[in-house]
Amino acid sequence: MIQVQPSPKLQALLKDFQQIASLSGYVNHSFDPPQLRLFFTLYARVMVASPAEALRLTPRLQAWGEALAVRLREGSSSAIMPPQVQISPPQALPDGRDYLVATLTFATKVTDSSYLRIRTAVLAAYQDALKLREGGMKPEAVEDPAPSGPLQDA
Repeated sequence: MIQVQPSPKLQALLKDFQQIASLSGYVNHSFDPPQLRLFFTLYARVMVASPAEALRLTPRLQAWGEALAVRLREGSSSAIMPPQVQISPPQALPDGRDYLVATLTFATKVTDSSYLRIRTAVLAAYQDALKLREGGMKPEAVEDPAPSGPLQDA
């Protein structure tokens, strides 16, 4: 059985995707000339003050992961298979802080014609995970029951 070597272009594409994945996860691959099969794992970590806060944030982190999965599919014109989203239970660091991790796993086949769409969608997703890790989740907007501005006499 003769093993076909991947083209230099496919090898260059792999290096590009490996750089992107190093932002917040990793990528496994296989060559299937003229395609490159990629299997991504993306991690988004959120630091929390306590396990109770982690439990309160879990549904929001799940929603964040599901929204990211939709953006991946839409941004790649469905070239990326539907991502799996998993949220870890609260975990403790040795220094006493707690955190949650959202893990997205997804796969795609990259060809010359799909490369740019997939690259753009994957880069945006890994950048979103990096922003979440560095900035945390923003507090939920709380509606103020009192109207803003001066009261007016009727």
